[in-house]
Amino acid sequence: MKRFILTLLLIILVVNLAGKEYSVRKAMLYSAIAPGLGEIYIQDYKKGAIFITSEAAILFSYFRLKAETKWAVASYKQFAFSVADVPKDQEDLYYQMIQDYISSDNYNEAIIRDARNHFLIYNNDPLGYEEYLETYLIPEDQVWNWETNRNWFKYRELRRNKQDFEIYTKFAMAAAILNRIVSMIDSAVSVKKLNRSGKYLGQLSFKPDYKKRGMEINYEYRF
Repeated sequence: MKRFILTLLLIILVVNLAGKEYSVRKAMLYSAIAPGLGEIYIQDYKKGAIFITSEAAILFSYFRLKAETKWAVASYKQFAFSVADVPKDQEDLYYQMIQDYISSDNYNEAIIRDARNHFLIYNNDPLGYEEYLETYLIPEDQVWNWETNRNWFKYRELRRNKQDFEIYTKFAMAAAILNRIVSMIDSAVSVKKLNRSGKYLGQLSFKPDYKKRGMEINYEYRF
């Protein structure tokens, strides 16, 4: 009876040791927080280092691109102020308008032409015509004039630089998200493989012992 109880306790102890498997959810959660942590959780330090290094490089690129975007915005605003006498700190829509037209006079002429065709010629609506002009014509305190195509094209180039940096920043953000997803999938797959193989958790085996009329229990743990 004592031997039976001792054997039963030994079986329970070994089964508990063998049952300490890695958690797929934990591995994925760690990888979601920071790519590579899921791999470190399962002691795959090489992969963990790769994901962490990639994350660091991506984050560095992201914040550097954010800074480059701010510098690009400051550059085209300063250029517009210095060359075309554009008031500082206007809305982005205004900076888009001065990108599309060489001068405020040119812009106003286009507005008057379109309004005349729509409200006076086609709809015979003088009141609508006046209201439209009052809404969309550039006032005196917001006029600009690039004077030369060279200045105008230079400003447009500065604006494109800013737009390029914004696109690159979005790519960096997408890369950070993708890095997390790949790490989550990799850690989940690795956990399942380890749990099936018992490579790090140990392997439990039972073998009948006919001579001693009992059961031989083996538990192997690899360090």
